[in-house]
Amino acid sequence: MLLEIMCDEFLDHGHPRGRIFLHPGLNTVLGSESGSNSIGKSTFLMIVDFVFGGDDYVKKLHDVQEEIGPHTICFAFRFDSGVHYFSRSNAEPKTVRRCDEHYRPLTGGSLSIDEYRGFLQTHYGMNLPGLTFREAVGRSMRVYKRDTLDEEHPVHNASKEKDEDAVNSLLKLFNLYAGLEEYAERAKEASRQKNVFTQARSLEFIPAVTKKTEYDNNETRISELTAQCGELSRKASANLLDLESFQAERLASLKGDLSLLNRQRTRLLAQRQAMETDRNWGKSPGQSPDEAQFKRLLEFFPEVNLRHIKAIENFHRQLAEILQHEFSEAEETIRAALALTDEKIARLEAEISRIPCQKSLSKAVLDRYAVLDREIHELSQANQNYLKFQELDKTAKKCREELNKQRSGRLSNLQKKLNGEMARINELISEGRKTAPHIELKDKTYVFDTPKDSGTGTQYKGLVVFDLALLNLTCLPVIAHDSVVLKNIEDSAVEKILELYAASPKQVFIALDKRSSYTPAAKMILRDTKVLQLGEEAGALFGRAWNTVDNKNS
Repeated sequence: MLLEIMCDEFLDHGHPRGRIFLHPGLNTVLGSESGSNSIGKSTFLMIVDFVFGGDDYVKKLHDVQEEIGPHTICFAFRFDSGVHYFSRSNAEPKTVRRCDEHYRPLTGGSLSIDEYRGFLQTHYGMNLPGLTFREAVGRSMRVYKRDTLDEEHPVHNASKEKDEDAVNSLLKLFNLYAGLEEYAERAKEASRQKNVFTQARSLEFIPAVTKKTEYDNNETRISELTAQCGELSRKASANLLDLESFQAERLASLKGDLSLLNRQRTRLLAQRQAMETDRNWGKSPGQSPDEAQFKRLLEFFPEVNLRHIKAIENFHRQLAEILQHEFSEAEETIRAALALTDEKIARLEAEISRIPCQKSLSKAVLDRYAVLDREIHELSQANQNYLKFQELDKTAKKCREELNKQRSGRLSNLQKKLNGEMARINELISEGRKTAPHIELKDKTYVFDTPKDSGTGTQYKGLVVFDLALLNLTCLPVIAHDSVVLKNIEDSAVEKILELYAASPKQVFIALDKRSSYTPAAKMILRDTKVLQLGEEAGALFGRAWNTVDNKNS
């Protein structure tokens, strides 16, 4: 569990706040009775998220970073292995440092943010297939300015996250994704093979027909051509024709075809090389300017609009990411075309090597035979590719159906578990007077609401009930609810919610103010679980407020 948090910049009327000690169950950050804003309640919860490996404290609280400047958050966790001390700075958020009990950094104790998240994932026993620590924890850290306050989409970790990815993360958290990933990979690979084949066919890299009637017509034509070839063979066996002429003509035809294929292969290789060159552009050191280079630019051109230049550079990086995806698809098509071209070249070379050096047929028969043979081969290849596509299409559909079957069963099981637990929790909160929130999990999306009640308070209550259900049913170790989540819920329900928070063996962090407006039982819980009291001006988290106008300068 998270044991404590401290920062030298945390002040209370000019005095250091020191170590803020935390405990299992409910940890409450209380504001003023007047309900003052901008005193640090949400900021402290964002720092809790920062301690649990989040990035939004630095990325989204720009006023804090500008007003406070570089500062270090110190914190400790207690696990079965003992107490572990760490620090993380807003100036170097990608690095977490191991410390001694006085928060002095240990030699060689630096961890990357991913290593640190892995440490927490292991020590919290959350090593579930396909699940990252932030995928699990980030969704239930519902703090102002984070993307997790959407009461209609509680599963999302970010507003831009795809519904399917959010549902997958929920499956992973409930350990229902193991094995499903294998089905998903098979379906993805089958779909990829089908798409590559379709692209090759549409670009005419391979002969193909797309309709059954065309396939049948080809079969009829192949039979006719085969019969004509048989007649030529019968005449040849009667020694009526000159075999050497046949051999020479056939050899010339094969070499002509081989030359065309070799030129096609050269063009494809050139296209691939050009794509690789374009794709690698900008990756070498020095092509993408860093912060130091931007600063050196200011030395020579102090009037330059650095923010505009950085925005352009960011646009270039985003464009590069999009192009990387397009390059991958184009490379896959060229790779398939090269493989088919190499196969044809090998076949022609093998046929050339088999031509015997003996008497041959006359040139007239040779020409006729070559035309018939080429047409038979092209028609046969087109029909084989038609059958190949039918096979790929059938395999892709079968893999997708199997994936859907497995996924549907697991989603149904998960939906039943979640709705059952939410109904139980809602019964405790509303004492059977109000309907429970409900989630419907579909293949690639979900719907979350409270039937017959779309009121604001009910929607946020549903958010709380959902998180409590996750806390009870999974290995999720912590949740955080900002005052914006709780203040719209009716007082009697808040009292019951606080009781459930406090009874949890895991950690719950909340921010509230106007304690006197709640029931006596609720006020007692808030008093007993308070870990931080904040107030106006000098009583704010950092010992001052920066949102007021200085009358002396007005």
